[in-house]
Amino acid sequence: MNCIAKLNRTDLIVLILIVIIGLIHLPFPFDGDQAFFRLGALEMQQGKVLYRDFWDIKQPGIFCFYFLAGNLFGFNEIGIHLFELIYMVFFSITLLLTLKSYFRHQIIASLVPLLTVGVYYTVSGAWHLTQVEALVGFPLFLCLWLTFKSFKNEGKQRFYLLLMSGLIGGIVILFKLVLLLIVVAFWLTIFMYYLIIKRQKIQKILIDTCLPIFIGIMLPLLVVASYFVWVNSFSIVFQTFFIYPPLVVANTVFNKTNFISGIKWFLQSFYPLLLMGSVAVYVSLHKSKNILTLLLVVWCIFGLSVIFLQRTALWQYHYLLLFVPIGILATKGLDILWDYLKELRSLIPTVILIFLLFLPLSLALIKKSATLVSNNFALTEDTRLQYQTVFRKKYPSLHSEANFISQSGSIAGDIYVAGDPSIYYFSGRSQATILRGWALEYFLSEQWLALINQLDSSKPPYIFIDYEPQAIIKANFPKMLEFVEQRYQILRQDNNGIWYIIK
Repeated sequence: MNCIAKLNRTDLIVLILIVIIGLIHLPFPFDGDQAFFRLGALEMQQGKVLYRDFWDIKQPGIFCFYFLAGNLFGFNEIGIHLFELIYMVFFSITLLLTLKSYFRHQIIASLVPLLTVGVYYTVSGAWHLTQVEALVGFPLFLCLWLTFKSFKNEGKQRFYLLLMSGLIGGIVILFKLVLLLIVVAFWLTIFMYYLIIKRQKIQKILIDTCLPIFIGIMLPLLVVASYFVWVNSFSIVFQTFFIYPPLVVANTVFNKTNFISGIKWFLQSFYPLLLMGSVAVYVSLHKSKNILTLLLVVWCIFGLSVIFLQRTALWQYHYLLLFVPIGILATKGLDILWDYLKELRSLIPTVILIFLLFLPLSLALIKKSATLVSNNFALTEDTRLQYQTVFRKKYPSLHSEANFISQSGSIAGDIYVAGDPSIYYFSGRSQATILRGWALEYFLSEQWLALINQLDSSKPPYIFIDYEPQAIIKANFPKMLEFVEQRYQILRQDNNGIWYIIK
């Protein structure tokens, strides 16, 4: 393998900027998804088995990430976000070390973390941070880079590069199975290169290329499968990954509202990068036929395919799957334009143009920074809640709901929340059932029956039902409301939802 470049002074300055940008986001609030991932990770930490004792449709990668973060730094906002920041700093260092030769100007090469990780933090709110699509950027890039390096090596070196590419690809799949489309697209470029350009026989390509990739990808998958076999829950995992998702897709329709909202957010957040990236695609791919650029474009194309395949959701954070390739291509576009910019007699028009281009991103970061400073850097519990409320208006009301069942005289025990899992976080209580109370719109009919049975057997002292989930329950399985009304009585009702206490 070729030697990897070393970090220079400009790289270190950029890394310090990344750390500062990340620190601004440490006290950011959890959204419902993050609170749910944290709940699942905490259940794992307490000895429960994922899917068997705590069920969700997502693959184990995201819960393992939160599990590591929580055990290292605490199962709270700062602990999870601190672990993500360390993760993103390592990712930034990897980008700097691996992409030096991709750019002609070293000062531009140093900017790649700012236009990838820096932009990710800048455009992200509470809902976007520490989502699967954001976290897989690191292993996806490693898989791409190892694939790219294999084009320039032969023999054992190429075998080990592809083996590692397959291994990283397997880790990506453990975050989300549908991401297999992206990593397979990377590997297909090698297959087509040796088949069409090198004119090798298919048998040789299968042995030299496909075999190491297959061995690599199977290693993490076999480890995880062996674990679930060992805890006697492999059948549940198989049903969760391969039986349940097609049934959900068949029972739901294309979400036009989310589609428009997601596209709008993506274009507003990334349009400066898209403009500069288009320059890179035209010059580096069309004129120079750069293989790394080709792989980045493949990532963008198949990343969009993965997003649109999830037609029942199409959330904004799904587009974070593209922040890495778009950021690298944007840096490449700036690298190409740098030659022309240096020839100008005056750099003032160029500086003004770049300033206006990145003004929206700068304003977003300034707003976050000013909010943190105005709340005394969120160092105390009260100032932290004030800071968090700016970025998630519902946070104080969720906090008060949890306080309601944390008063002296309240009944101890696990609870069930049909609504935002942040109530579990604030109350310090766990989920009484295996099945979740979050994203109930994706439940199948048999899961509603199973949920009633679990509530019947666990007998949680308190049940909270938010008004939006209540409408979903009423439309999909009204028998659950009948069950709750028979076994429980209303304890409190406010703008957030209804608290029930067991009779």
